[in-house]
Amino acid sequence: MVGDAHMSEGPVIDALAPAGVTHGDLSQRLKSAAPAAGAIGIISAIVVGALVATTPPGEQAAPGVEPPPSAANVPPPITPGNATVQYDQTPPAAGPQRVVELVVKFKDDAKIKQILDSFWTDPGTAKARFETWKANRPEFARLKLDRVTYSNELVLVIDNAVPVAERVAAIRDIVKALGAAPDISYAEQQATMAQPGGQ
Repeated sequence: MVGDAHMSEGPVIDALAPAGVTHGDLSQRLKSAAPAAGAIGIISAIVVGALVATTPPGEQAAPGVEPPPSAANVPPPITPGNATVQYDQTPPAAGPQRVVELVVKFKDDAKIKQILDSFWTDPGTAKARFETWKANRPEFARLKLDRVTYSNELVLVIDNAVPVAERVAAIRDIVKALGAAPDISYAEQQATMAQPGGQ
């Protein structure tokens, strides 16, 4: 080829490189600089993200400069008497709360067949039937039907009428009573996270 005739075996010199630096030296420098440039980019992104996240809406963040605290924007110390939402703070939203469920399986599903069958077509009717049915079963008195599983298990929760302070002891007593019932195959306790609004 015509273009190959002028190639030599000596080191290749880049016309834009500083005097005495070969193409191999230059490419090695670029390869070693790439991780440093990537790290600088990541650190810059973290710093900018932190500034954006901590800047109140409507204000511009001055890069690297924090305003000096003044008496006007320093909140008073929190004491038990003033531990309320102050200034323009919004109260925190109610997050998910822990709910204890009891999963109960009967040895003979025929005893609760009407509850099981009606749950899939009309959960409200199933819950009403459970309330009527439990009148003859004192171990279910403080429970209400939440749902039914595909395995014909009743998923029960503690009734809201039971005070919060008494619920742990109530659950313990109920599990013990259900475990002793001869027609119940098992009664297992499980904790779930209930979303606000019953979601």
